[in-house]
Formats: sequence, C-alpha cells, structure tokens
Amino acid sequence: MRVSNGKRAFRKKRIKNNMNYKIASIASSMLIAAAAILNAQDKETLDLLVSKGVITKEEASSIAKDSVSISPKEKTTKSIKLIGRVQTQYEFIGVDETINGTETSLVSKNDFIMRRMFLGMDADLGSGWSALVIADFARSSDNYLEYAYISKKVELDSLVGRADFGYKKITFGVEEYMSASKLLTVERSLATRYFTEGNNGRRLGIGGRHTGVYWSGKVPQLEGLEYGASITNSYNNSPAAIPDGADNALMYGANVSYSKKIGSLSVQAGANFAYTNGMNVAGTAGEKHADVMGVNPYVKLSYLGFSLWSDFLWAQVSGGKNGFDRRAVPMGVNVAAEYKFDIGEFGKIGPAARWSWIDTDGRGIKMGDGVRNANSGAVYDAGQSVYVGINWYIIGNDLKFQLGYEWAQLNGSVNGGNVAQHSEANAVRAQMQVLF
Repeated sequence: MRVSNGKRAFRKKRIKNNMNYKIASIASSMLIAAAAILNAQDKETLDLLVSKGVITKEEASSIAKDSVSISPKEKTTKSIKLIGRVQTQYEFIGVDETINGTETSLVSKNDFIMRRMFLGMDADLGSGWSALVIADFARSSDNYLEYAYISKKVELDSLVGRADFGYKKITFGVEEYMSASKLLTVERSLATRYFTEGNNGRRLGIGGRHTGVYWSGKVPQLEGLEYGASITNSYNNSPAAIPDGADNALMYGANVSYSKKIGSLSVQAGANFAYTNGMNVAGTAGEKHADVMGVNPYVKLSYLGFSLWSDFLWAQVSGGKNGFDRRAVPMGVNVAAEYKFDIGEFGKIGPAARWSWIDTDGRGIKMGDGVRNANSGAVYDAGQSVYVGINWYIIGNDLKFQLGYEWAQLNGSVNGGNVAQHSEANAVRAQMQVLF
C-alpha cells in the first residue's frame, strides 16, 4: 500500500515528537536517580554522625525531614550510577577544489559547537544483570540515543563473558568503537568515517550502532584470548524505527583478539568481521539492498608513555559502482600514535599524530564523508589525511584539552576518466572535555 508524502511527513513528525518526549522523560528519570543516590549518601552520613556522638537521633531526624526520600521503583535494583560527558569544540574548516584546472574555495566553517552532551544511567540489578541507557543531547537528529542495552554476565567453567541485548556499536573499525572520550585525535579519520558512518550512497555504514544481540567472551584456558559475536539489524543508527525501504535482513559480526603483556610492553592483535546479505544502503544494485562483507584486522601496542594503533579496513559491496552493475571493493588504512609526558601537578601532555588513506574502488567519496562538517562539492575516488595535535590530560581523560590540525586531500575520478581533479581540506579543531 502506498503512503502519501503528507502521511509520511506526518508520521516522521509524530516519531520526532515522541522521541523528544522520551528524551525528556529519560532526563527526568536521571535527575530522580541522582537525587536518590544523594539522599542515600545523606542518610549514611547522618547515621555516622549519630554513632560518633556528634549529633543526637532527634537532631538527625529533624535534618532528615527536610530531605525527600527517593528510591528505585524496583526493589531488586542494587545501585544506579549516573554517567555524564561534555565536549565543547571550536572548528575551522576550509576546502578548496580544483577541477579541469579551475580552483574553487567552498564556504568555510568557523564556529563553536557542543560536540557531545551525554547523560545516562548504569543500573546494577544483581545476579550479573545490568542495564545502560545514555542519551546525547548535542545531536540535531531525531535519534538522541547513544546506547541502550541490557547485559548479563556469564561465568561458567568454559563460558566466561557478557551478553548484551539492545542498541550499541558493533566491533568493526577500531577508531569507531573506541570511546570518543579516549581518541588520540579530536575527530575520527577519513577511512574510519567512510566505512562506519551512516550510508549515503558512498559511505558504507558497516560499523556504528545497531540493534541486536551481542556476545563478548574470554577463553579461561588461554589468558589474553578474547572473542565476540553479534546478530543485529543490517542498518545502523536507528534504534527504534525501521527506515523507509529498509531490508529486514540481519547483519552478522564476529571478532577475535589476543593480548600479551611483557614487562612494560603491551601488545594486542585482532580482527573484526561483518556480513549481511541485505544491507539497507543507497548506491547499490537497484538503489536497494546488496551483499556487503567487511574485514578489519588491527594491532595495538603501548610502552611506558608511548601508544600506537593501526588497522586495515576492507569491504566488498555487490553492485556498488558503475551504475550498480559492478562490485566495489573499498580499502582503508589508519595509523595513529601518541607519546605522553608527565608535567607534574599540571597532568600530562601528549603530542599525537595520525595518517589515514582510503581507496573507494570507484564507489566515490566527498570531503564531507571523511572530514566531519567539511563542505563538499565533487565526488572523488581516493584520498588521504594527516593529523598532528597535542593532548593535555589535566585530570586524565576526565578533564582533557585537545588541539589539532588536519590536512586531507581527495583525488581521482570515480568513472575512471583522465580529468585532473582534487580537493584539499585544512581543519583546525580545539576541544575541551569533562567526564563524570
């Protein structure tokens, strides 16, 4: 049955209003939970003062009457932890494009933004059960959810790990599933964004948040060996509503890694995999659904104040280029490193650098696909970027300042032509972060 544009617009508006209402409810619940935690702490303090003879029971009762008693609705809830993150950012991004010998400067970005405003709760239900809900109030889209899932810890003789049920990131793209609070750079790389950000006919949308079932486990018989698996919806970043035209096919993910510590040296090597036979992607055969497979080997190491990670991203998209009649095989590489210096009472300083490379194999990429918030013009075939910056860990990641410069260049024609063209971006970003 066809749905008119008017009805579709009304439905989307209703979904948006419902989402805003739900977010307001979540925020209210978080404040109530915080009040409950504070109230519990106040009672413990009063009881301690009475036991030490500092105040009498009558005085404690009088003080307690002035506070409101709040407790979780369900008596089975053992504890509730409040989670928060605030990131405020300044960005300047200039883009110049050269096509057929003519250079054009696109409109630059020069502004302050609230990059992330997380508020969430982590509830411990006992017996290994827990629940996590985090909302990001800085997002301009209808989907404000960052995470929402239920967890169960499992500890058997040969089965040790955790099962998650809900909305979270799959394990694909090291920089993508790494917490944004721990990134060595202000923003994620050209290659990472191309493989994991939401599909737009060029980007692949493999990684990111999916709704489904997840397992992450350890092998007790071999210390350092970890593995995982997931079965989720094939489309990402849509927790509650199925996008128009979405396929009901599922995505299957898997990952394995091995970690080893030798003195001060820590090394981890692993690989992530993802496959779906009906991803909801634009820019594929018939502009509908296609087989998509991704592979992502990586390595991480740290030694004293030095840390380095690198990954390789590879994907195969059926009907992904040339008018949807040929397979596309995009590839990408990331290498990032940092060295932290201790500066005493002022925390630590960490110079950081990253190199990223992408080849779309004729599928195409715009500058805004890889460099966040950059203005875009033409579509190109490949590119690379270099980032240099400084991280000031005032109180570790809990209070951190980052300043970085990124140069990115895209080049080549997606249709195999010989037209000389390229696009260059220069981006300067500064970001302040607080975790609580």
